[in-house]
Amino acid sequence: MKKILLINPPYPFEEHPSAPFGLMSLAAYLIEKGYEVRIEDYIIEQNSIERYKSVIEEFNPDIIGATAVSMTVKKSLAILREYRSLAPGVITVMGGAHATFDSEGVLSSGIVDYIVRGEGEITFTELLNALSEKRDTAAVNGISYITDNIIHHTPDRELIEDINILPYPARDIIALSKYKAMDLPVNMITARGCPHSCIFCLGRKMVGSRLRYFNIERVIDEFELLSKMGFSQINIADDLFTSNKKRCIAICDGIISRGIKQPWSAFARVDTISEDLLLKLKESGCTTLCFGIESGNQEILDRVKKKTDLEKCRAAAEMCRNTGITPMASYILGLPGETEETVMNTLRFAGELNMDFGIHILSPFPGTEIREKAEEYGITILTDDWDLYDANQSVCSTGGITPERVDAIVHGFYRSLEKYMDETALKKNRGEAISLRDDSMLRHVELYKFNMELIEKRLIENYTDPGSLDTGEFKKNLSIYLKEKTGRNNDFISDEIQRMITKGCLGIIWKDSLPQISWI
Repeated sequence: MKKILLINPPYPFEEHPSAPFGLMSLAAYLIEKGYEVRIEDYIIEQNSIERYKSVIEEFNPDIIGATAVSMTVKKSLAILREYRSLAPGVITVMGGAHATFDSEGVLSSGIVDYIVRGEGEITFTELLNALSEKRDTAAVNGISYITDNIIHHTPDRELIEDINILPYPARDIIALSKYKAMDLPVNMITARGCPHSCIFCLGRKMVGSRLRYFNIERVIDEFELLSKMGFSQINIADDLFTSNKKRCIAICDGIISRGIKQPWSAFARVDTISEDLLLKLKESGCTTLCFGIESGNQEILDRVKKKTDLEKCRAAAEMCRNTGITPMASYILGLPGETEETVMNTLRFAGELNMDFGIHILSPFPGTEIREKAEEYGITILTDDWDLYDANQSVCSTGGITPERVDAIVHGFYRSLEKYMDETALKKNRGEAISLRDDSMLRHVELYKFNMELIEKRLIENYTDPGSLDTGEFKKNLSIYLKEKTGRNNDFISDEIQRMITKGCLGIIWKDSLPQISWI
């Protein structure tokens, strides 16, 4: 039981996915313990039976593990089903938030042998050891499984007390160059845990209410390492990076003292920032803070246990602008008590704050308080079709506004953004002046779409003739090929090829004694 295949199921490019941080963290721990690990990331790799067959032939795994959120769990199960058909007898495992809180539903599929609940590193390793040594897996805490048509849940595992035992995530076994090409950030974390208890979120239930910190020097070392990888942005993906002001400042001081010049972003709450903290964040390279504001109605904020207020939201937006950090906000429509009036209040409030913002629709995920106490909160859950739990469409009703109306408002909002960008693009094409901000947004959107097309259609993998090892010559030949395949103009494609070469996304490898352009 030494070869472990880990599966990351497909996730829509429209959602701006990130590399599978949890799987990379798990993989690093397993590798440290002597296991051979491969990650198949079907966000950026071809999701096909042919590839599954190739993986089985090349790697021949003993265990296949998969992760999933609610909206990808059916895809994850479908992939595991195919792998089981290709490798009869292989043991299958699933982890992640959905599997943790819907373990019975996942096990009842008949596709998964074991569920790893909660933090996976130690639990999965103990499960592997028990299987390898043919010991009773019932002694492994934190797992669920079926025997004789009975579902068993072993006791919950205690959270990892000292997370500094965990190595850096195994980023080297993922094709990060493809994420980099789309100008997506690279993620890291400085802590696990969330002290807040919002009723729509699983953070606290997955990683605990007490913050467990990585050592500050380790955080700065990892940040410095990532800063040399060519990503435009590092994203600190802690549930709440700004929870400890003194620690935040120490991390910033460490970045500054080492002379690291790297833009980065983080998640914050409006009640955890101050002007002096923001100035220090800015000095160390922080460009953006993301705030989950959720609603423009105080009554709704109180009902969902957000434990903040609208005045603090206004103050946070003002402080960010004064200190040169871009604030971004996220809102959720369809929360308990939502009506047409409260929706309009939220949209007005979002406009008043003058922050860039996104809107989602409530998805009551398994394990959340809002799902477990839906009736108490006046929520009617309309479906358990997990494919629909993408936070872009209504899967529940508040009774005060129809799901169809919520969907229409959110979809109308995004259509208006698309219309604005289309009109701005037309202005630019006509030679009319547009703002630097709009020009940057247009460039980013086009860059993202172009590289998404390269990845989805496997245009780089299918190009086999660089013609020459001379850099200028192979860039020219590749430009001709990509213009033919994508229809974009020569200048854009040439600029993109140069950007990807400079960032270390593309290069020449040797295959069958012949040079070939490849993602690197």
